[in-house]
Amino acid sequence: MILEGDCFELIKEVADNSVDLVITSPPYSNIINYGKDVSVKKPDDYVDWILPLFKEIHRVLKPSGSFILNINDVCVNGYRSTFVYDLISRNNKETKLKLYDSYTWYKPNSVPNGQKKRFRNMTEYIFHFCKDNKQMKFYMERVMEEPKHPENNKMVYTTGNQNKSKEGYVKPDYVRTLPDKVRPDNVFRFPTSSGVRDNLVKHPATFHRDLPEYFIRLLTDEGDLVLDVFNGIGTTGLPCRDLNREYLGFELNPIYADFSRKRIG
Repeated sequence: MILEGDCFELIKEVADNSVDLVITSPPYSNIINYGKDVSVKKPDDYVDWILPLFKEIHRVLKPSGSFILNINDVCVNGYRSTFVYDLISRNNKETKLKLYDSYTWYKPNSVPNGQKKRFRNMTEYIFHFCKDNKQMKFYMERVMEEPKHPENNKMVYTTGNQNKSKEGYVKPDYVRTLPDKVRPDNVFRFPTSSGVRDNLVKHPATFHRDLPEYFIRLLTDEGDLVLDVFNGIGTTGLPCRDLNREYLGFELNPIYADFSRKRIG
């Protein structure tokens, strides 16, 4: 289901402790146009604007639920804004959401910033919040990976074929073991999505469906409810449809909301 309207108001109609996962990427501060009726906040106003939504997200999350936030900062007057750090700090002080972990999204094909005195910006933030880490769903076995660096695998020694050194002590033969799967690191290499186009819409800041799909697999079960409070063009809804999760999206822009329904349906 995709509801058209202001997410700050729509979320008030969602029942307490009813959502298994909230995953979203809110409007980037002061740099992208999401439609003439969608206001974008400046960095100095951003935290005051979005924190009330964080409080509602805490209310609607189940104790076993998680909140995944993809966000990025901006430069203002030649300096890097700290509003993202302010958001994380004030969340911990002013809401009951707990910062469980932070991840980095590495984007090798991101758009160059064109500034001669800055490095290329290849990363974005992903923050993981929860209500109760002891009850939180987390299925590591679903995201285990093939080993990337076999040379770092553990060494074990065999009991046979032992050789004595000149000093007389036994030197065991070591065998390098290669585990079938290893835990992933906290740097994610999701592709970027350059914008979805059709005759109706071009969204300026879509993320690739691999991003929400990864966390849906990691943090939810079949039949669970996933909420994206900034639905955009419904990218989060695509893996929900394919993985048998319930989906609820809020979208203020009517063109995006209509396109989302057609895209997912």
